[in-house]
Amino acid sequence: MKRALLRTVLRREVVGLARVTVIVLTVFLVLLEFGYRSDADTQALLEQLSYGLVIAAAFVTLGSLLRTGMKGEHMRRAEIIWFVTAVALIIGKAVAMPFVVNLGRWPLLVFLLVFSFIELSRLEIGRNSTLFNPALLFVTSFIILIALGAALLLLPNSTTRPISLVDAVFTSTSAVCVTGLTTIDVGKDLTQMGQWVLLLLIQLGGLGVMTFTSFFAFFFKGRTSLEEQLRVRDLANTTLSGARGFIVQVIVFSILVELIGAALIYANLPPDGFATAGESLFFSLFHSVSAFNNAGFSTKSLGLYDPALRFNYPLMWVVALLIIFGGLGFGIIFNFSRYVRAWIVERIRRLFTGAPVKRHPRVVNLSTRLVLLTTAFLILTGTASILVFEWNRSLAEHSSWWGRFSVAFFTGITPRTAGFNVVDYGALTVPALMITILLMYIGGSPGSTAGGIKTTTFGVATLNIFATARGRRRIEFLGREISNLSTRRAFATIVLSLIFLGLSVSVVASLEKEHGLMPIAFECFSAFGTVGLSMNLTPQLGDAARLALVVVMFVGRVSALTLLVSVLRQVQVSKYRYPKEDILIN
Repeated sequence: MKRALLRTVLRREVVGLARVTVIVLTVFLVLLEFGYRSDADTQALLEQLSYGLVIAAAFVTLGSLLRTGMKGEHMRRAEIIWFVTAVALIIGKAVAMPFVVNLGRWPLLVFLLVFSFIELSRLEIGRNSTLFNPALLFVTSFIILIALGAALLLLPNSTTRPISLVDAVFTSTSAVCVTGLTTIDVGKDLTQMGQWVLLLLIQLGGLGVMTFTSFFAFFFKGRTSLEEQLRVRDLANTTLSGARGFIVQVIVFSILVELIGAALIYANLPPDGFATAGESLFFSLFHSVSAFNNAGFSTKSLGLYDPALRFNYPLMWVVALLIIFGGLGFGIIFNFSRYVRAWIVERIRRLFTGAPVKRHPRVVNLSTRLVLLTTAFLILTGTASILVFEWNRSLAEHSSWWGRFSVAFFTGITPRTAGFNVVDYGALTVPALMITILLMYIGGSPGSTAGGIKTTTFGVATLNIFATARGRRRIEFLGREISNLSTRRAFATIVLSLIFLGLSVSVVASLEKEHGLMPIAFECFSAFGTVGLSMNLTPQLGDAARLALVVVMFVGRVSALTLLVSVLRQVQVSKYRYPKEDILIN
């Protein structure tokens, strides 16, 4: 009995060690393949290494299948698929099948990349009670992704010129935190590979690396533990039963919207704006992903302020709609879509059957209503402010009223953490800049790709002001009472963000004494709100100020409150209460 148990443990450890070895070697192989220029002999050697790793991956998968069994409930369909795929590649390469041989190393590399990512997704991270803290997992995933992104951007094949470590860390942080501030010219300083790396960092950072790992773990792991479902539930802020469905909806919805956005952008590009159709397609895909994830990166040196795009109003509206969708929050979109679906179904049923329409009370929850109303108010405020303060200034170069309205609408949308610009922010009036700073501070909605303190925080704080002014003890909105916990979280978020922003502006101002306070404050608010707008200050900052902004972008993306939750020990709820006493406020 003991010998059988020992053999089982040893077999499990051997398979685990082999799996880790394949993953590590795959990482080095990818770095050598894409990061460095190689001659024909080196490429042949890399191809042989890829072939050997595919064979090793096949044995790892076979060992895992033999260990868990292939019958009954333990049958691993995904592992069988991977084993069959690996065997097909091995045989195809051995007998020189045209489909495999003509493509060279690409089928092998694609298989190894997907295999390694899925195996990483299957790691039991949650076994440690400390690491199981969802907030700590969220923060750690961003730190690891930033480090990997910086390493990839430092590879020779990623850039057209050598960049410093500070520039690589700054750009990686800006991409992972979907900010858009950059100290390099993305279109000129990054190669095609570097731009693809940047695009991948934006996608992973916008949706959250834990979302992707959980997605693959759900689909390619033989079983999903309760522990993992709890972790996803906390990260996605959803119910336990809806954790898996929510992750799937997020991935599918994001990819679908980005593809539709890329098609619409491509349709509205000028025919002579790019040398080839491939460049137009990549530009469309890059800007669709960047807009939906509220990143604000552009492959053009001047962004959408480029003379060839500055007057392209249909393109502005497509990008603006992508920004709005990305900033609403997935939970809000899915909740409202259920209401729309129920509304349409009931009308169709009445049309064909004549039955009365059924009412579905509270299909749209309070968070969705608050987010939609707050978002509409902020969009109207931003658009009206730009029209009033910039009509005869930055909007004057647009001859038609439709052009001015389109630019004002876009400029009112983009401070909501998007970062694209169709005006020169260095030339805006002070009132317009102050409104922009306020919009950057508020940001988008919770559960979205946007940053800032979030629209719900702003909405709850505003409702609390009116409730306090009227002498009410409770905050009520649309027939519902907002919980005390939500009010406390909103208050904590606002206080922590203002303290951190004050310290950030002070630190950067002390490091960059030759620049004025307004550009520095604008830069810090833009970094904290993960916006990416700048008064043309970012390239002029020194290394120390850039590293300070790296911290600001990171804290703004994960939120100061999340950082506190991740490091502070959670206390148990006490069964007693102290006597209450009022504190003098004013």
